[in-house]
Amino acid sequence: MNRFLSMANRFRLVAFVVLLAGPGVTQVRVACVGDSITQGALLSDLEHDAYPVQLGWRLGSGYRVQNFGAGGRTLLRGADLPYMDSSAWKKLLEWQPDLVVVILGSNDTCEGKRGNWGHQADLEVDTQALIEGLRGANPKVRVLLCSPPPMLVEVAGLSAERRKDLNERGGRLVRIAQALMSVAAQHASARFVDLSRVLKPRQVLDGVHPNPFGAEAIANRIAEVILMPEAQSLDILEALGARGIKPITSRYHGFPRLDFELGAEGPACTLVQPHRVSRGRPWLWRLRFFGHQPALELELLERGFHLAYVDLTQLFGSARALARMEALHGMLLQLGFSSRPVLLGMSRGGLPLLAWGNTHPGETAALVGDNLVCDLRTWPGGQGGKRSDGDWHRVLGEYKWTEAEAAARGDFLLGGIEAPAKAGIPLLLVQGLADQVVPPLANGLRLAKLWREAGGSVTLWSKAGQDHHPHGLHPPSPLTREIHFACGLGRNPATWAVPSAEYRGHPAGWGGETWWRQLERLRNLGREWPQTEIVFLGDSLTQGLTGAVDRIARADGSRPIDRILGETNALSLGLSGDRTEHLLFRIKQGALAACDPKVIVLQIGVNNLNTARHTGREVAQGIRAVVDLLAQEEPQAHVLLCGPFPVGIQPTDPRRAALEEVHASIADLGNRSGVTYSDLRPLFLDEHGKATNAMRQDGIHLSGKGEEVWLGALQPLIESLIGG
Repeated sequence: MNRFLSMANRFRLVAFVVLLAGPGVTQVRVACVGDSITQGALLSDLEHDAYPVQLGWRLGSGYRVQNFGAGGRTLLRGADLPYMDSSAWKKLLEWQPDLVVVILGSNDTCEGKRGNWGHQADLEVDTQALIEGLRGANPKVRVLLCSPPPMLVEVAGLSAERRKDLNERGGRLVRIAQALMSVAAQHASARFVDLSRVLKPRQVLDGVHPNPFGAEAIANRIAEVILMPEAQSLDILEALGARGIKPITSRYHGFPRLDFELGAEGPACTLVQPHRVSRGRPWLWRLRFFGHQPALELELLERGFHLAYVDLTQLFGSARALARMEALHGMLLQLGFSSRPVLLGMSRGGLPLLAWGNTHPGETAALVGDNLVCDLRTWPGGQGGKRSDGDWHRVLGEYKWTEAEAAARGDFLLGGIEAPAKAGIPLLLVQGLADQVVPPLANGLRLAKLWREAGGSVTLWSKAGQDHHPHGLHPPSPLTREIHFACGLGRNPATWAVPSAEYRGHPAGWGGETWWRQLERLRNLGREWPQTEIVFLGDSLTQGLTGAVDRIARADGSRPIDRILGETNALSLGLSGDRTEHLLFRIKQGALAACDPKVIVLQIGVNNLNTARHTGREVAQGIRAVVDLLAQEEPQAHVLLCGPFPVGIQPTDPRRAALEEVHASIADLGNRSGVTYSDLRPLFLDEHGKATNAMRQDGIHLSGKGEEVWLGALQPLIESLIGG
């Protein structure tokens, strides 16, 4: 065992793993403690939409989740409505949970009539009391102390008075988070979870309370925390001290930060520690511009990654830069960090990124480039890019090049990418397509092309019309997930069978009804038409064939599906907004239990790309999971797999590249018995790749003509299968 593991954390890891995965454990009892946010205030369908309910679906059958939320309640015992004085608290203790998720504090920020904030000095003491009370009911209880979600004044429709109130109270959430963090650090049985970035304005109803999508976001984050495989934390201060290094300690967005020099005259280094360490001790290596556009860093820190930095200023990926990198890597390896970091290079940070990847492919988990420099001649040399005289002369000095040598060798780093590409190192690129400083065609896009030609994997997030700044992918979640996948920690949301949080019945075409009500209607429809031979499964594209009112193809009808398939009484079981994960859930919940169709037409995946921003790899795996489940649940049916239809009007739409990856990855499903794969995208595009009038102006949905084209292409296939 690593000598620098803290004793508290050695116990913490063992206890947590025994609780969640030990022999004899059948169900983990998870209690969700909180105020109206937990209770589900303002939600019209608490039974399905409150975050504890959504959390239960995500955790699965090994967990039993109970909602102990109580509106208006506080963490502070001296406030007007202490949670520990509520009936919910008494019921909670009687239930004796194994794991408690605490989200309290929003009401503690109140002043004025409630006057709660006047007791804020007691936050630490009262949090300790909460933990001790829980331990009194179950000495082995684990506690997740979650900071309250943000108060968002950007939500539309708020009054000026409401915005003023939330502005004043929102700043106090930092103090609450600090108290929770401090208490969690003192208890082996507790964890701190930062929810300050979990919600966006569109996910909140009144600036505080989440709508169903916000509750979904909270449930997703809590599920990630509970299911995250942990490693033992390291006592990095002790480890550095043993090497004669005395770091300066501070905080980086709430995370412990250490700044030190590597050796007596070594380069400046920075390490930032997560609150909890993920399995394998992964780390993100920031190569330049530490702290700039930190959204990705923060997501990874929250998910158990360390963050490292070594000063490579004005070294441009040279041998001296590599020497510094090797020194830091060697030390972190000795401390117990993963030998394969994820490297992040923004702009000129692409130079050391490539230098390391080319020479250390076995010590690299992934390379992340953001408008990165690959060819020194373009920047700082100015060939097609922005000239920087000072940096150009420093490049010549660092590499000891003449102007002629620089002109001939400025892109030498691109010549070494075959080794990491062939080694299977994923290249993850964020690229502004209108970058005037570092021209994409000579840098990021050229790198992507060469990487693919060498047999490597590339995921590209293109930002149409975007110049060199701002950097970053916003939100960073798709990139975060790809990094997890590269580190062997990935969980694909497109394959996670969960219900939809869609609640906007009117835009979805359901009148005032919810997704859950539609789910029941579709199950009943299968019972009413058990003899049906054809079922369409999918999202709004499928729902649009019939609408949500009359989902049966009728011989005397006037819709395209009536005219083409009316004699078959085909059923349309599409649900607006559905993604692969929702369709998986529907199938598992008996979507087709009452009927045995001969043919299932499957059209799913567009919403994964368009609204959830899943990557092509993720969507393809989600579609494969649906096909696998249909083979298991409906073995009598032949699946007509229509890969996702085009997205976007123009061929340059960035989503088209991800869509291409989806089709390339699912085409082989057509080789299976009982599956026919059809790439029908050409039916909706002209010879230049632009959407025709078969698609609506939103670039997603089909027009009436598009439905006719789709069904017309399917008709001979369906007839041959039914006839056979």
